[in-house]
Amino acid sequence: MNFLCSSKEIDSPFNLIKHKSHNNWYIYLDHGWTKNENYFFKGISSSWCKIYFEPTIRIETNKLRDFPMFYNDDCVTNFNKLGKQVPVDGIVEIDSSIKISYERNFYPKITNERQTFKECHDLLYDAVIENVGTFASNNKKPLYVPEHGGIDTLTVRSVLDFLDVDYETFDILKQRPALCKLGDTLRRDHWGFKQIPQVKDSVIATGFYGDEWILRNPYYVHAILSLRGVNIVEEFDNLGDCYMQRWWLDHYRHKCSAKINTTIETLISQICNDFQIWHLDDTFFLSPLKHISLLTLLSADTDTIIGQVTNATLSKSIIEKCNPNLLEKIDLVKNITDPEYFEN
Repeated sequence: MNFLCSSKEIDSPFNLIKHKSHNNWYIYLDHGWTKNENYFFKGISSSWCKIYFEPTIRIETNKLRDFPMFYNDDCVTNFNKLGKQVPVDGIVEIDSSIKISYERNFYPKITNERQTFKECHDLLYDAVIENVGTFASNNKKPLYVPEHGGIDTLTVRSVLDFLDVDYETFDILKQRPALCKLGDTLRRDHWGFKQIPQVKDSVIATGFYGDEWILRNPYYVHAILSLRGVNIVEEFDNLGDCYMQRWWLDHYRHKCSAKINTTIETLISQICNDFQIWHLDDTFFLSPLKHISLLTLLSADTDTIIGQVTNATLSKSIIEKCNPNLLEKIDLVKNITDPEYFEN
């Protein structure tokens, strides 16, 4: 789902396929797009992009866009950092020049009422069931799931099992998988591309977005708890060993040592503008742990939040409901079995 729109004809980057729009701009696309009467389309139900080329260029996506967009006076693209970035609520249109507008009331207002653990469980269950179910009802490509002990991957896998969706598992290689040249460029700036292979004409199910959208990013949780007068460092220290402890100590304890005043509105914007993975050539990615309704989890009661950020209790409850046999596959510690290339 990679593209570049240019006011001038250029040497095609990464061997992208060149098209000329009716407004005399040039559109360069990676493989996997289909051409319709007046637009190009690529994607699946939960992650797609549509680029109109007649009468002018207009870029449309699903509400929670999975890729960044950058632009300058002469170019719009999603794989090369240019002077300005379009946030997820931005709309790009190109006539003789690039015009950026914004969708009104894009970010939802979150209730101040505290959500119980059961309410949070139901929210998460309904969101993932909807994402996976809608995908499965339309998908005709083979689906692959990595054989991995990560809580997010296993949450997705449990729902696939619950809905009786056919898939094959594959081993995560000890050697970094080869990507096309464009993929190599993307993984320099986007960590998601460090962890995935390309499999021709297929869909790979991922656990991406789980930390950020399901209350397990410690810094995001730190922002919520700071507003409630709760010290996340003390909570981890008092608990001791837990699923997230090693990850917390290595990456977040120092970062979360001081109280912050991030508003919930700012946090929602940060979550929605966190871009991790998107379709690459004819390899598509299903990442169902992302849904607009999950922002309500930011109003979870404090015990639910602490249980999730330390021991993934909310995520485990989904696995227990959908396929409890997978509980024994969960790593004892977050990321403990990750190959070294995930970080390189």
